[in-house]
Amino acid sequence: MSTSARPGRPRRYDIRPQEGFAHEGTAYVVAMLDELSERLFDLIADLPQEALDFVPQGAGNSIAMLVVHMAWAEALWITRITEASIPAELESALLPGKQDSSGDLLPFSTDGDALRAYCRTVRQEITKPALADLEDVDTEIDGGSRPLTARGVLMHLVWHWTYHSGQVGLLRRQWGELRYQWTFAQNVGAPR
Repeated sequence: MSTSARPGRPRRYDIRPQEGFAHEGTAYVVAMLDELSERLFDLIADLPQEALDFVPQGAGNSIAMLVVHMAWAEALWITRITEASIPAELESALLPGKQDSSGDLLPFSTDGDALRAYCRTVRQEITKPALADLEDVDTEIDGGSRPLTARGVLMHLVWHWTYHSGQVGLLRRQWGELRYQWTFAQNVGAPR
């Protein structure tokens, strides 16, 4: 096991709203999702396929499985609160990210470039265009089994990305070959 750790992407808290969004809250959430994605991409950037596919004894998920799940879930939630749709080819590629009836993910393997591409495609082709003109984030939407609001779904996505990124960090550490040092930016606070 390596004793030195690669310094990771500094934690940033100076998030500014994304340009081109009708609702300021949505613009901030999309900016936060972009930051969370970049942190995840940095976390997996130097990992070989062996690490992306590693499942510790007693666990059920690999890094690759979690990342495709994050992309799949974002696409699904955004389509639930907007009129967006997932292109058939992308939907097929993301399908391994869907949990089965027990809540487990199916075994899945692909390289880091493909994982980043799935996440970026969802964000650029579904999330941002679908949310850009959204002005009302608090009206209830029929979500089938439960009522939804866009605000609630967006907060869920921030939670979801944070939660699973932490799991990815733990899996990376359990794999043990390449350490990652979590770091802070110069300013831990508001934008300057």
